Amino acid sequence: MEKVYWLLAVILVVGLLVGCPEPYVAPETPVYDGGAVSIDGMPPDGQNWISPGKVEVGNYFPGARAEWPITIHNGNNEQAEFSLVYKYPNRVLDGYSFPEYGAVDWVSFDDSLPLLAPRETKDVLVILEMPKDADFEEGKWEFWISVKDMSQGSFVQTEMVSKWRVDMR
Repeated sequence: MEKVYWLLAVILVVGLLVGCPEPYVAPETPVYDGGAVSIDGMPPDGQNWISPGKVEVGNYFPGARAEWPITIHNGNNEQAEFSLVYKYPNRVLDGYSFPEYGAVDWVSFDDSLPLLAPRETKDVLVILEMPKDADFEEGKWEFWISVKDMSQGSFVQTEMVSKWRVDMR
């Protein structure tokens, strides 16, 4: 056992004489944000984005009104017009149902065609207002808000979506 202590002491002395390198510090971890990897959590220049990607409305009932802004960023070097529309979802989260087809009439915007300058960021208010006489049972349902850059003239157009999840009381 005494040999083990001597061996450890020799290793420690050699390590002190040779010197230890600076401890390794990992660089900041990139995060995945809307299709782009970035260090600060924001997409790189030249990319459009919206926020939030998900809105949860709780304790909702017929006759109620819920509002929340969607932030839109124009990452282009030129001004761009964006289009905001209600979208019936392709799929919904487990535990949620698809909205009634009439729900399209319950959603409005304070500006459905905002024009943004290059690198401008703007909030657009989304308003969910269900009529008092709506026959809607308790439960959870989901709808989407689609945001498109209408200035994209190529064959490929990107669509950004904010998912709205509603919990009825």
